[in-house]
Amino acid sequence: MRKHNGKQLYGIGKILATLKMGMHKELKKLSIRKKLALNYVSKESKLTKIKDKIYTNTFTPYYPSLAYDRFLKGVISLSSGQPLPVVTNFAITPQCPCNCWHCSFSDRSKKDILSLEQLKKAISDVQDLGASVIGLTGGEPLLRDDLEDIIASIDKRSMPVFFTTGYKLTKKRVKSLKQAGLKIPVISLDHYKAEIHDKGRQKEGIFDHALNAIKLFQDEGFYVAVSFVPDKPLVSDRKEIFKVIEFFKNIGINDMRLTSPILSGKLTARPEERLSEENIKTIFEIQKKCTKTKGYPGVFAYDFFESEKYYGCGAGFNYMFIDSQGNVCPCDFTMLSFGNILDRSIKEIWEETSKHFCTPGPACYANISNDVIFSKKQAEWPLKKEATLEILDECPSYNMARVPEFYKKMGFPGAKPPGRK
Repeated sequence: MRKHNGKQLYGIGKILATLKMGMHKELKKLSIRKKLALNYVSKESKLTKIKDKIYTNTFTPYYPSLAYDRFLKGVISLSSGQPLPVVTNFAITPQCPCNCWHCSFSDRSKKDILSLEQLKKAISDVQDLGASVIGLTGGEPLLRDDLEDIIASIDKRSMPVFFTTGYKLTKKRVKSLKQAGLKIPVISLDHYKAEIHDKGRQKEGIFDHALNAIKLFQDEGFYVAVSFVPDKPLVSDRKEIFKVIEFFKNIGINDMRLTSPILSGKLTARPEERLSEENIKTIFEIQKKCTKTKGYPGVFAYDFFESEKYYGCGAGFNYMFIDSQGNVCPCDFTMLSFGNILDRSIKEIWEETSKHFCTPGPACYANISNDVIFSKKQAEWPLKKEATLEILDECPSYNMARVPEFYKKMGFPGAKPPGRK
């Protein structure tokens, strides 16, 4: 068993940390109602202290930091009905050693388009818009020799996170990533058996690369997360999926992004891959068990937090995705776009996007809109602006009768999208 980095806070330790974080200047002016709303969702996350930093999950900057200050300011702005790309992900390359069964990037262009300078400019622009967490994904980001330069361009206003398979990662590279300013690495890992993980990722030996990456990052003192995408048969086998969770605990994982199959990319035409209601109950159970039990990794389960009971879906409302071609999309999985950063400013594209995604949705919009989007399938995603507007007319991104519980508790005012011609 490998010990995870840091100390998980429980009991009096968690209470004191929560009180300290609750005294933040951005929270002092909030009403009791809004503070209770923040506590309603924050209690579903685990706090981990590493040296002088307190980590919540991969979507929240560590405390204390300028990025955390901006994150709180952003959440308050969102709850007042003002969309803000608090989390923005960049696919910095489409190149990848794997060919994953669930890949959401499979129907996008495989050409590298964005240069280092273009990415630096885009990162600066999204920080100006209010991004407090910037994720670097792909493809496999490690295949870019200038990855460290990209990370270094993210100033203290945002927390850098990157997603990797661990492919050919070395101790030297980990040190250079740390020097560049990386804060949280997220390594893809789907099982405790090498043959099952390798088969799902369609790359022999990638399991060993992942375990090596986890150890190297742990040795450098990182808060280490995994990206876990269980398929329906695994979630349906309760005994087996809990063995996987136990494995994550035993190798010292701090955090787990639990992403259920989303109908996007390779899964666009495979609705049978969606989890059943009984499966989702299991996901909720995993979220609760890991959060409440010492030693287990913290969990951000999309089915849990994107449900109507919590945050709902923030695609285009508090989240933005920019692919390796420069297309700006509501999220990694929603194959719609209002423009490309090579043609228009990010600010202009975001303003148009957020006018149509003006309210958090009650569930994952990629899954809700899948059938409609698939009916307009083309050679490469995402759909252009005209088709995007047609999709939104037919399948709105919001439902004012189903505003997620967190926003209700925060007194979300509601909003109506602009009329479309």
